Amino acid sequence: MQPPYNPYGQQAPYAPPNPYAAPGPQMYRQNVYVPPGASAGPPVGGALRKVKLAVGILQVLALIVGMTMLFAGGAMGDEDGASFVAAGGGLLGLWYLLLFVYGIVNMIWLYGFWSWIPPEQRHTNLWKKYISPGTAVGFMFIPYFNIYWMFVIYLGIADIMERMRVQYPTSKSSAKTLAMLTTVVPMLFFPAGPFLQFFFAKHVEEMAKEMQARMAVAGYPMASNA
Repeated sequence: MQPPYNPYGQQAPYAPPNPYAAPGPQMYRQNVYVPPGASAGPPVGGALRKVKLAVGILQVLALIVGMTMLFAGGAMGDEDGASFVAAGGGLLGLWYLLLFVYGIVNMIWLYGFWSWIPPEQRHTNLWKKYISPGTAVGFMFIPYFNIYWMFVIYLGIADIMERMRVQYPTSKSSAKTLAMLTTVVPMLFFPAGPFLQFFFAKHVEEMAKEMQARMAVAGYPMASNA
């Protein structure tokens, strides 16, 4: 049984931490457990972002032109109209293929960016558990739940970058407004999606590069992956 604490008694001398002691469990400040072996990767380059924008623009053009040709062909109603309808149907098929490609490229970008995020920061205001890069991408394929998950991930990236700016300041402003626009606007106006995704990705990539440079100066162990 320990004696009661005496505020006027002699205090125990300060003992520096033992660098050779066994490491304790890694925890977030919100008590979210970080799995052993979790590590951070290098920052994402701009190539994926540019490919995604190019595919997105082609996708929007294929949809608009395809629908226009379908309606024009239906209005014409003769042999020439049938040709327009066939061409429009082909463009809609191309649009569907480009939509699939766009989704794949976007998932690759998301996985890469989430892999760069330091493991101790992989939690968001909307999902306070640890989110691995695989989870960030995998939950996007769950029907209906993926609508909520988009908010978790994109607003989460903005939250994470805002937290990290405290320790690693950047010249870039907060990404929260862009994250909200990127998530909400395409649901109301589909053609805006590729452009908003591009500007959001560009913003957070530039933030990540500046933070990475500061991490290297501060001696953050994962900064050597750059």
